[in-house]
Amino acid sequence: MISALLTISSLLEEGSMDRKMCSCLALALLCISLAGTRVNAQSASSPFAFHSGQSMYIVAFRRERQPVLVDSVHSNVNPPDYIDLELDAEKKVRTRIEEWRFFRVADKPSDADFVFLVSLDDTSIEGLVIPFDAYRLHFKDRFDLDALRDAAYARYLAGPLKLATLSRLSERLVKEFRAKIESRSSSGK
Repeated sequence: MISALLTISSLLEEGSMDRKMCSCLALALLCISLAGTRVNAQSASSPFAFHSGQSMYIVAFRRERQPVLVDSVHSNVNPPDYIDLELDAEKKVRTRIEEWRFFRVADKPSDADFVFLVSLDDTSIEGLVIPFDAYRLHFKDRFDLDALRDAAYARYLAGPLKLATLSRLSERLVKEFRAKIESRSSSGK
């Protein structure tokens, strides 16, 4: 756009175009530029809306870093991510979701409307509601927690708790999830 305006300006200075023609071309370029911006702004996807009957696929995990010696001569240490799937936590969250009866729990990701990704540490728990593509790309293919959080429709936290049992953490997580969903639906968002 700027280069086109500079070209029009140089043609005007050379005298090969009259002033009226240059003004019309500059105005046309400006309108085209603004129209493109307006179209892009309107094409943004609408926010994800929760509603009763949607299905979710639940995955619970614990992320730990374990140092691995890569080069014994130079003592280079490469701390890879170690992801441990937490089936017990998944079961407890699933039980709480099923008791709520707002969402259905899918047995495989292809049957779900979204993935509920549950991350555990020693005293707290985090739940991310993410699209399946983000789950596949940033969890399955290459773990990237920041990208998962960026792609999340919603994020829910419970803890830290002094007595952080798996049952208490999962109960608090689903309770927070439920409270936020119900407050959104009652306010009409």
